[in-house]
Amino acid sequence: LDHKTLYYDVEPFLFYVLTQNDEYGCHLVGYFSKEKHCMQKYNVSCIMTMPHCQRMGYGRFLIDFSYLLSKKEKQPGTPEKPLSDLGRVPYHSYWKSVILEHLALLRGRGHVTINQIVADTALHPADIALAFMLL
Repeated sequence: LDHKTLYYDVEPFLFYVLTQNDEYGCHLVGYFSKEKHCMQKYNVSCIMTMPHCQRMGYGRFLIDFSYLLSKKEKQPGTPEKPLSDLGRVPYHSYWKSVILEHLALLRGRGHVTINQIVADTALHPADIALAFMLL
């Protein structure tokens, strides 16, 4: 968690916080932040799942939510680079699974273009190309 500490102004960022709620209140599960006005159009600046909540699907949920926001904004999204070692694994997994699921939906409909995948998934073209190389 030490590398997720912010020493700068938080005003330029939006924070999306995921909590787990019970009779004792709301408990932090994870969050992601994104710049309000980002020239590079990153959909995530920083993403973190609490250690005791990892490997439970919450990180993927947060990643998926960031791409749903990108779709709503009609803008392909990509996380801020470079990805950390802890970020690389879930993002690569997410990109590959989204592309494979999307291709399964399009099976038998002729050829598919990167631009079509971008429009349908909001994944950035470079991330799509990388995912294809990783498959």
